[in-house]
Amino acid sequence: MLRTTLIRTAIAGVALLGLAGCGGGDQLGGDTAGSSPAPDKVTSITVGSADFSESQLLAEIYGQAIAAKGIEVKKKPNIGNRETYMAAIKDGSVDLVPEYTGAALAYFDKNSTETDPDKAYDALKAAVTPGLEVLDKSPAADQDTIVVTKATADKYNLKSLDDLKAVSKDLVAGGSSEFKVRSAGLKGLKEKYGVEFKEYKTLDAGGPLSIKALTDNQIQLTNLFTTQSVIKEQGLVQLEDPQHILPPNNIVPLIRTDHKSADIAAVLNAVDAKLTTDALTDLVKRIDAGKESADAVAKDWLSKNPLS
Repeated sequence: MLRTTLIRTAIAGVALLGLAGCGGGDQLGGDTAGSSPAPDKVTSITVGSADFSESQLLAEIYGQAIAAKGIEVKKKPNIGNRETYMAAIKDGSVDLVPEYTGAALAYFDKNSTETDPDKAYDALKAAVTPGLEVLDKSPAADQDTIVVTKATADKYNLKSLDDLKAVSKDLVAGGSSEFKVRSAGLKGLKEKYGVEFKEYKTLDAGGPLSIKALTDNQIQLTNLFTTQSVIKEQGLVQLEDPQHILPPNNIVPLIRTDHKSADIAAVLNAVDAKLTTDALTDLVKRIDAGKESADAVAKDWLSKNPLS
């Protein structure tokens, strides 16, 4: 599913796997969890993450919390985009990744139109590939948002995505390669709002390239994420989405059933229950300021938020 400037830096040279198919109902490959029952005890688990700082942080929090229960934790951070880390969890290269409800639902069910957070979560539970499960969703959420600078908003009188249709032919959009093709991006803007841009520049997923291009007016619109402090710091305008192309994105652990013991599930559900959107925003900001690692920030959060 795709954050003082928050940076979602793609780490080069870490792609571990080829792209996976996006259809729901696929059977797991590799060691094939299939529909095996959850084990009574798990002694080792591999935790992966996407290639942006918030995912790395969540993976560290999950991994450190599990390790505190005496379970061996192996780490595979910075795997890549959703298609790549989904391939990893399907073939057993990783056993657990942090996910986002609406974005994951769109991956497993391309036809889903759920915009209610609870309904999207229920739909995700039903849509995941056999052999995978999602655990409790967190109240913490990181929503996709489509932003312009205040200068652009004032110039074109932009408050809503609806307002783009009359002016989009004069605007350049930019962002990740995924934003160009996904329903929560240019595909949805065209289908639901009738919006087509003069040009699209492929940059990064809410990272420094997109932010600099936006603030330098090289592009006039991009996709950021609501936990990114740069939105407030730069006075960016988040355009309203009356047609609901942007899904709800509560944080949720995605885990292989063959690694979901009762102990691991309890730990992960306890973590997600304590996370809040405000706290997550502050934690990611600390990492992206460049002075603290995801490992250190996760350790600090867990020390201040005991799980039992």
